[in-house]
Amino acid sequence: MQGASQTAVMTAMGRAAHHFMDPDPIFSDSYALALIGKTQSDVVEFLNANGPERVRHVGRLFVCQRSRFVEEAVERAVADGVDQFVDLGAGLSSFAWRRTDLMRTLSLFEVDHPNSQAFKRERVDAIGLTCPPNMKFVAVDFTADGSLSDSLTEAGFVASKPSIWSWLGVIHYLSIDAIGSTLTEVARLSAAGSTLIATFGVPDEFMEPASCEFAYIVRELVATVGEPQITWLAPGKMENIARDAHWRHVYSVDPASFTPWVANRSDGLKPVRYEWLLVAEN
Repeated sequence: MQGASQTAVMTAMGRAAHHFMDPDPIFSDSYALALIGKTQSDVVEFLNANGPERVRHVGRLFVCQRSRFVEEAVERAVADGVDQFVDLGAGLSSFAWRRTDLMRTLSLFEVDHPNSQAFKRERVDAIGLTCPPNMKFVAVDFTADGSLSDSLTEAGFVASKPSIWSWLGVIHYLSIDAIGSTLTEVARLSAAGSTLIATFGVPDEFMEPASCEFAYIVRELVATVGEPQITWLAPGKMENIARDAHWRHVYSVDPASFTPWVANRSDGLKPVRYEWLLVAEN
């Protein structure tokens, strides 16, 4: 990987687009545009070039649905006394600056490839943001046998304390063996009271038509930037992989359950089922 992950940039474009294109966003990320170093026109041009109008809303919504789901879970965890948040594959997340309310008590560990983190830190400096002292960048290159456990420990993570983990938009790109080994390592680092939330790609029959069409567009697009998707899992299969990785309580979440978030909208936006979510608890 040279430079930032292009899929991380695309994800941030989706968050930015929902913020400035859709009234009353379900998740508002006012930092995304600045972090990717693009203009609104750049983002609109990219979206228009990569899919017909009938599916463009999928790219805006799925990234915001999952971020809202995670942040609501983090809110509950903090209320329960959890003070460690590990964001695996953090990309261009702006959590540290948007959620200053939660950062008052949290230690945030952003885990990502060294090149992606270098790009993010350059952008953070360029737009004049300051990283809070309880935000730790944890650079791990899993393709070079990087150790998540060692790197987190060096950054101050305490495995004997409960934690909440986010792993969004990554499982698509991993083999089943790599998914299982990562889930096992995270379970080993997760004390009682810990929670992991991950997203995973699903076969066509678990998506509505717009998400299904969008999925094929994305598969072609990410392959052209050298980040091909290789794994799609039925929810039951994903749950079984997590159970085999020694998580005590596991369930999947169908994004159709997010319907209350879009109730009474004038634009007719509905939840999209492009990715489902896994919740695993210890």
